[in-house]
Amino acid sequence: MTRRRWRITVLAALATLAAVYPITSLFTSARWLSEAMLVIGLTAALGLLLRGLTRSRLLIVLVQLVLVLYVVLLRFTGDTFSYGIPTARTVELANSLGLEAIETIQRNSAPAPLSDGVAFYLVAAVALIAVLVDAMAATWRAPAAAGLPLLTAYLITAANGNAASAVRYFVVPVALWLVMLHTTARATFGRWSTTSISDVTGGEASSDNASALRALTGGAARLGALAVVAALVVPVLVPHFPPHYLTDGLGRAPGSGGVGTVGFNDTIDLRNSLVNTDQTPILRYTSTGPANVPLRVVATSFYSRGEWRVAGRTGQGPDRPVPLPPQSDRREYIMTVSHNVLKAPRLAAPYPVVTPDISGTAFRIDPVTRDIRVDRTVDSYQVTYADVNPPVSKLRAAGAPTSPDILPEDLEIPDVAAGLVHRWSDDVTAGATTDYDRAVAIQRHLRDTTRYTYSLDLGEPPRNDNGQELDPITAFYQTRRGYCTQFATAMIMLARAQGIPARMAIGFIPGTRDGSSNIVRASDAHAWPELYFEGSGWLRFEPTASRSGPPAYSVPGQITPTDGATAPGASATGTATQTRTERQFQEGENAGSSATTSWVAQWLTGINLVILIAVLVVVLGTFLMPLTAWVVRSLRRRRAITRQDLVEIEWDALISHFHDLGLSAPPGATLRSARERYITDGHLDDAHASAMRRVTATLERARYDRPERTTPEQTVELHRDIRSIRRQVASTRSWTTRVTSFLWPTEGVSVWRELTGRLGRFLRRRG
Repeated sequence: MTRRRWRITVLAALATLAAVYPITSLFTSARWLSEAMLVIGLTAALGLLLRGLTRSRLLIVLVQLVLVLYVVLLRFTGDTFSYGIPTARTVELANSLGLEAIETIQRNSAPAPLSDGVAFYLVAAVALIAVLVDAMAATWRAPAAAGLPLLTAYLITAANGNAASAVRYFVVPVALWLVMLHTTARATFGRWSTTSISDVTGGEASSDNASALRALTGGAARLGALAVVAALVVPVLVPHFPPHYLTDGLGRAPGSGGVGTVGFNDTIDLRNSLVNTDQTPILRYTSTGPANVPLRVVATSFYSRGEWRVAGRTGQGPDRPVPLPPQSDRREYIMTVSHNVLKAPRLAAPYPVVTPDISGTAFRIDPVTRDIRVDRTVDSYQVTYADVNPPVSKLRAAGAPTSPDILPEDLEIPDVAAGLVHRWSDDVTAGATTDYDRAVAIQRHLRDTTRYTYSLDLGEPPRNDNGQELDPITAFYQTRRGYCTQFATAMIMLARAQGIPARMAIGFIPGTRDGSSNIVRASDAHAWPELYFEGSGWLRFEPTASRSGPPAYSVPGQITPTDGATAPGASATGTATQTRTERQFQEGENAGSSATTSWVAQWLTGINLVILIAVLVVVLGTFLMPLTAWVVRSLRRRRAITRQDLVEIEWDALISHFHDLGLSAPPGATLRSARERYITDGHLDDAHASAMRRVTATLERARYDRPERTTPEQTVELHRDIRSIRRQVASTRSWTTRVTSFLWPTEGVSVWRELTGRLGRFLRRRG
């Protein structure tokens, strides 16, 4: 393996990493990048290994693609594998992750949240780009063509965000690409000479070639620098049209939906509402509290004919606002809102609000839902709110609801779906003994992505035998497909069937971080259920798996303060942690059982397993050739019939090692002339030159004398002389040459090339 082959492979890997790195500016988290780096490194290692084994370029690329994508699938969908082999469930999960990625991209502008689906397809895309770049730059030795996938990766980012156009993002991949071009050009230029430098006296050829290479390098550097400067300057000077984005989500700039106030529909139709992908900013806010608290706009208990209706009251509710949860179960924070465009009378705030601070207009708190209503739209306001976190033990001990604040509508189930809802609810909550455990079972059931699919596309509505559309609840039960309103409605009805008061809340997820504040957009609209527990009040639950994490109190086993107050250091627990805890609960794990889990089983999960596989592949690839050469020599020695055969085997091994160290005899040279060439070019001293002459003398006797003239003592001496000669010649070579000769011996490589050649011929015959 030549040093230049290593260089071009490493350069291709670095260029790929530099080209995909700007994608980090499009998402709030860069945790996918470490896995992308692993995939790029694995691609490079496989390329180096395979190019030494076979000259079939298509076979190299095919094996790279299959193994790298297998590792990506194993990382993200490994739970669905059976004995290390993907199954039909793997395809289903990959499709589900794809739908989740599309939904995330369409509903968010950069920087968007990084869901598991987005991370999966980002790493898969990086794997494909890495294989293409490595194939073009190193396998086909056409680095100019490698610029196409590199440019594609860069343009995808540049078209969907402003940060990617920064000079630092552009210059690094371009510089690495130019170095690849130059490295390949030098290799091509070096092969043009038809005269062996060793056969020219005075070193004239070496001097001329060195001068020519310096001229080539200088010219390439000047042209490359000029090209980079032109690429940076020309777009600034030449007028151009606005970019056409590759997606309808990430590409939209903030405020692309227009300027002005934004209305909020008081009727939530399960078939059509809350599927807005508009990126219009609704408000900007800062908060002293947790970062994962949604902003509620309105809550309602009234459901009729597939719609949740906010307007209209029965007059049966209280005249005063419902009381706040006990002080021991809450911690108070302040949210400050600026640039609000939500149209009056609605206002967004975390639930429950303790004290509003709104200047310039009159406001009131709804006595039933504690929603804030204003007389006119306000640009800014401040609210003190409570983060409610009651202990699980208290929720389990809560009795039947007796509060006068409960409305009859909080327990109503539509007649058209009542029978189905009760059967469905009884099945989901079987075995649960308290209202809290039933609520948790319902939430866990609906968040199970193997049972239900989150999608904004509901498809054709299912119909009954008479051709009539089914009611939304029955339709969701049959299709197991929907978005937040379907999931929230299902949990509300299933809870009501168990006698738990439940209602619908509509508002926004927390939005995306922008500096020191958060921006909430129209596409962040969300719906979730609120369930009532005596002594704690109305509590949020989250049955929609892809939109937000469930509250800590709704996931048994997650550590929560015993007094209900959120510790300051743990107040910003993110969705990822909550989701992990919920997944543990779904699998029947808890804090006690996790302590008894095998350490090895815990370590061999997720990215650790991928890293272990990658390390094993690298180690195997590193020592495969030396091990193969050792096995081949051992087999040949065992199969040798006479001592003369052993001498020939040792001589062939020595000549092969000389070749790996850069020594070769002239074509057609006799044994003695080849010996003198090895002594001269190998810089052997007198002692080792004598050993070399003894080796060739032994070989001559083995070839031309009678068999009995080769004695066992001579064979032992031959082994000793050959080992000494190998060490002496290796000491005169550079360390890179010595390492290469050890890791990539010709004796081992030739075996694998022969095997892959046979495989290629077999496949061609079968094809």
